[in-house]
Amino acid sequence: MDRPFTARSAAALGLVSAGALGFEITLLRLYAVQHFYHFAFLVISLAVLGTAAGGTVLAMRSRPAQSAWLASGFAASVLVAFGVMQLAPFDSYAIAWDPRQWAILALYLISASLPFFFQGWFTGAALAAAGASPGRAYAANLVGAAAGPPTALLLTTALRLESAVLGAAVLGLVAAAVTADSLRPRLVALSAALALAAVAVARPEALHLRLSPNKPLAQARLYPQAESTLFRDGISSRLEVVESAGVHSFPGLSLNYTDRLPEQVGFFLDGDGPYPATGLDPQQAASRALAGSMPDDLAYRLRPKARVLILRQGAGLEAALALSAGASSIHVAVDEPLIVEALRGPYASLAPDLFSRPSVVWLPTTSRGALARGEHYDVIQFALSDAFRPVASGAFSLAEEYDLTLEAVRAGYRSLSDDGLLVVPRWLTTPPAESLRAWATVIAALRAEGVARPGERLLAFRTLRTSTVIASARPWTPDELTAARDFLERNAFDPVYLPDLRPDEVNRFNRLPADPYPSTFSALLVDPDRVVRASAYRIEPVRDDRPFFFHFFRWRQTPDVIAALGQTWQPFGGSGYLVLLLLLAVILPLALALCLLPSAARQPGGMPRPAVIYFTALGIGFLFVEVALLQRLILPLEQPAIAFAVVVSSLLLFSGIGSRLADRRISRRAPPAIAAATLVLWAALPPLLPRLLTLDLTARLLATIALLAPLGLWMGMPFPAGLARFAADRPGRVGWAWAVNGAVSGVAGVLGTMIALDLGLGALLLGGGAAYLAAWLAWRSSRW
Repeated sequence: MDRPFTARSAAALGLVSAGALGFEITLLRLYAVQHFYHFAFLVISLAVLGTAAGGTVLAMRSRPAQSAWLASGFAASVLVAFGVMQLAPFDSYAIAWDPRQWAILALYLISASLPFFFQGWFTGAALAAAGASPGRAYAANLVGAAAGPPTALLLTTALRLESAVLGAAVLGLVAAAVTADSLRPRLVALSAALALAAVAVARPEALHLRLSPNKPLAQARLYPQAESTLFRDGISSRLEVVESAGVHSFPGLSLNYTDRLPEQVGFFLDGDGPYPATGLDPQQAASRALAGSMPDDLAYRLRPKARVLILRQGAGLEAALALSAGASSIHVAVDEPLIVEALRGPYASLAPDLFSRPSVVWLPTTSRGALARGEHYDVIQFALSDAFRPVASGAFSLAEEYDLTLEAVRAGYRSLSDDGLLVVPRWLTTPPAESLRAWATVIAALRAEGVARPGERLLAFRTLRTSTVIASARPWTPDELTAARDFLERNAFDPVYLPDLRPDEVNRFNRLPADPYPSTFSALLVDPDRVVRASAYRIEPVRDDRPFFFHFFRWRQTPDVIAALGQTWQPFGGSGYLVLLLLLAVILPLALALCLLPSAARQPGGMPRPAVIYFTALGIGFLFVEVALLQRLILPLEQPAIAFAVVVSSLLLFSGIGSRLADRRISRRAPPAIAAATLVLWAALPPLLPRLLTLDLTARLLATIALLAPLGLWMGMPFPAGLARFAADRPGRVGWAWAVNGAVSGVAGVLGTMIALDLGLGALLLGGGAAYLAAWLAWRSSRW
């Protein structure tokens, strides 16, 4: 920075930091919409590596850069990054056979990291200007950054997701105006900021994000007479509605059904779907006939006039079918508020019974929140509303599915009436990973609830593309098993498991060359541990600590995945989980270079080993703790974007306060205090989070902030204390420490993802605490 650290410097630093964190959460959403949610994990690594590169350049330069130019560079690079996304769309499916995609991917990642490069340079310069008392600058950085995510979410919901991109650039331009030395550049920066703000409000069509051609929405737009009729942005999702004769989605519909299908409209969230909204009149015989040809109807035949709870609601298809099947009352958990708003508003005429009937109640909570309300139902349905994912290599591993964990299924089973039924449908895949994991989860849930012989309460069957598991609160009666057989026979569904299943009953209708389902389902009942260990892919039940239902990858699959690389229509050629290893192989040498370049350039004597360990451990610890808490708290906070905003902003805000409150004596105690806090959270979160689900969302938000506040206060102390000690007599070292901390954080982002997938979020949280203990041991060394 080109002047001592002043109040203007603090204001500018806060603005740039807010813009950077706002752009980070917006970039996460952009990747989820344009590509898939599994791209989102890249964002944190890109952000911290870009920040590290800025610190490296700062450490290597002998003359400080003008802060106004750095702020302007941040604003311009935000626009460049978005422009690259628009003009050079990356196709992850074609990368295995199209070498150009590697160049486009490199351009994507470099351009996306540029804003964080300028932010890192700007922040490092501010810390250097603060001299031996960096706490004020560090506090301005953290408090400003804490304001970024909520600002971005506000712009997204009030205007549009793309407007939040421009909002980040506007903050950079205002920072440039604040730090400009004369009137003319100040006016230029403010004029540019006003122009960008006007564009953000106007929302021209040219700004509308281009989708990957492989997104279901992009393909639906190509249907005959397809018309996009509704478009809305919410906090955590983007809704677009497509009307076309090509929209038809009735998962598991019997092949014996020959009547005309009702009108459907395709609802797409973040480009994924369709979630079908269906025009069904429950009073018509055609609607009742359609409902009777769907797999879920077996539950309604076994429990006539049932009181029903529908989880994972989709766009109302399951509720409409339940009405047509004669359910007496229906409660629907609202996981996607945008869909419900559209069904109540512009599409109210499509299925008016869903909202006009007092017997249909839309609960103001998510699926897990609905299960925590303590009510009991005759039928609880985990609706098959998510898209088909034909992947066992782990390409969709990173999607959290708290509705499909062992804890969720146990909560569902506890919420059944005395003779209630739990319905869990899943897609059939090759290999049959989804259906086997769902079956294993239901078995484990019943055993955990004290059912000694779960086989007496279970049945399972398959259609052409789906499997359905039904668990009863009591053992099946002979009459119920007879009714189930009649239903399966009439609809040409194949039984997979019945307590008294005969060999001649299997694989009759939807014939397979070799039907693995009956034998494997039965084996999972007898010896689940043996079957899980022997499986080529992961099918064990997932838990809230590791809620990655679609993470099926095992290391023993590696030769098969490599052999099939580029031969399947999947992201990154089907490499799936191995992409993390590739990314790690790229990031490690890059991070090492960012750490070593300042030493090679102009830092005589190098960085003492204790200082290297200290700043490395802080980078690892902060990222591990942040990522673990972020993903763990999605459960009570309902949406990933809300969790990101609340967790990251709370930690940064209280860290900023902590950095201002602490003196050197208190800061020495911070790392062991953080380690102790992570241990407490590791033990407290599993029993605490289900209790939070009983509160309304506002209370959960306040409880989460209160939970994070003490930890955040401590986490803000170690870095400025270490910076003051390491760079007290050499301000030029500030950039170096900043680079080491950021570079290691980039590696930690990928490592943390792998730890969460394979060992769980609790292990990741404990790993963060262990890193802070390592930092404390390094601090105690006298060789600084």
